[in-house]
Amino acid sequence: MKKLYSGLTCILLLTVWFVSSFKTSAQAETSEKAVFVSPNIVISQIYGGGGNNTSSQYTNDFVELFNRGNAPVSLNGWSTQYASAGGTEFLVTPLPNVTLQPGQYFLIQYASGGANGAQLPAPDLIAPSVTNNSGNTFIPNLSASTGKLALVNSTVRLPAAICPVDASIVDLIGFGVSASCFEGAKTADLSASTSLKRNGGGCVDTDNNSADTTIGAPAPRNTASPLASCNLGASLQAGISANPATIAPGADTLLTVSVIPATTPPSTGITVVGNLSGIGGSTAQTFYDDGTNGDATAGDNVFSFRATIPAGMSGGAYILYAVVNDAQNRSVNLTQNISINAPLPNDNPLLLGNPSNATADVANENNYLMVKPQFQLSYNRSKATANWVAWRLDNSWIGSADRQDDFRPDPDLPAGWYQVTDQDYSGSGYDRGHMTPSGDRTRSVPDNSATFLMTNIIPQLAANNQGPWNSFENYLRTLAQQGQEIYIFSGTAGNAGTIAAGKIVVPQATWKVVLILPNGDNDLRRIGKGTRAFGIIVPNQPPVNINDPWRKYRVTVDAVENLTGYNFFTEIPKNTQELIERKRDKE
Repeated sequence: MKKLYSGLTCILLLTVWFVSSFKTSAQAETSEKAVFVSPNIVISQIYGGGGNNTSSQYTNDFVELFNRGNAPVSLNGWSTQYASAGGTEFLVTPLPNVTLQPGQYFLIQYASGGANGAQLPAPDLIAPSVTNNSGNTFIPNLSASTGKLALVNSTVRLPAAICPVDASIVDLIGFGVSASCFEGAKTADLSASTSLKRNGGGCVDTDNNSADTTIGAPAPRNTASPLASCNLGASLQAGISANPATIAPGADTLLTVSVIPATTPPSTGITVVGNLSGIGGSTAQTFYDDGTNGDATAGDNVFSFRATIPAGMSGGAYILYAVVNDAQNRSVNLTQNISINAPLPNDNPLLLGNPSNATADVANENNYLMVKPQFQLSYNRSKATANWVAWRLDNSWIGSADRQDDFRPDPDLPAGWYQVTDQDYSGSGYDRGHMTPSGDRTRSVPDNSATFLMTNIIPQLAANNQGPWNSFENYLRTLAQQGQEIYIFSGTAGNAGTIAAGKIVVPQATWKVVLILPNGDNDLRRIGKGTRAFGIIVPNQPPVNINDPWRKYRVTVDAVENLTGYNFFTEIPKNTQELIERKRDKE
């Protein structure tokens, strides 16, 4: 039975940026550069259910390419590269020295999961074996349901990232609901009986995986299949993207529409107008190609507008719309998904204050605020870890979701920042230590999965992580199950060296600050001088012992403030704040 890859299960609505051999730039979904539709070769079909079970339509997985352009294109030196839905290791299949004519297909046969299904039509390429980072050699096995596939104008493996940043990417499809990287919007899951097919016989490309494709019965085509002319010269083409597509209230996103003008007759008078009412903007917002409003280069048919998300906007998914027109009465309708990361109602972990005054300004790179539905954090680019992570815990967060163990880079980091991977911790001698514990977010699979983002992970000594740190987490969960709600800050202090070739700083100590209340409303008004608040400071180097009780490391909130320089609970009236922060906890 073929392995069905599972990836990022929480919905992270992201946009991937890509280019072909005719294109000038490519970036991951947090890129500042424009997105371009492909003028020629695209991925036109994906099937990963080959041979798996009695529902399989074909015995082998396959990928189909298509030349939607008006001129021949050589595949010599190109490759397809596959990764699992949330994976960072791309498996490279080099393409042969074949020239695809306009309207011609190209069929690649991949692995088989069994003897079920029919034989493919004669493949133009049988994928050779690859060797992965673990030293295993095999023919690439596509997931039957969800994954990522890139078409690359090079045979160099893409960089290890869930959304690789590389100018060689020609086309990319993220298929299935767990796909961590995609153009515009991800698709639904595939199955043993369905494939993903590009619409219009392969002609449609608006940089939106969901809108550009349909899931249905697989129908593989090869170079011997009838040609399918797209007649793109008569068509106005465009694609839209947002950078970033997942954003906090009060921050900016760069909206970009890339246009390929028609040639028969030539497009003139191109305009782009967006309906941004979904994020509190204008219903008729002009996009600019004059070097202003976020536009990088005037007159290059890339239209841009930098939009600001209202500070009080609620979290959730929103849809933006744009229309591209030319003076020849041709038009293209575009949609773009935006995800607003904001606290859930009545669950703001920073209600009591932001201890370091972190902001969502990319220039504030060592105190960069990142907001997620499950927690919020201040990220330190120079350390490649969080300064602190904040979350609120009560019994509503504790459920039956399994531990996901899907450690992965955080796609919400700004473009160009180093993306920590799970592999960075291999052989380091340190645990992948959670700030917000997996056990505090078991209400749903997406909630638990979010705790395995590497921005929530630090290099933690096993004796610390598995000892007093773990026992304190268990203690707080017990309080939550007994009807208490807890505001928690967790963070790092000091420098005990680095791992990952100097990229990640190992903290000298870890700390927590907690404030505990009975479940209720109007939390700020209910805090008084008798409210329980305290901290712990646990060394992240010997001689901490795995059997140490957490109470051995209990301190006042003032002690954590002296260690870190942060100011906790600033929204509490000052007299009350000072009283509870200097009080020693004895329970």
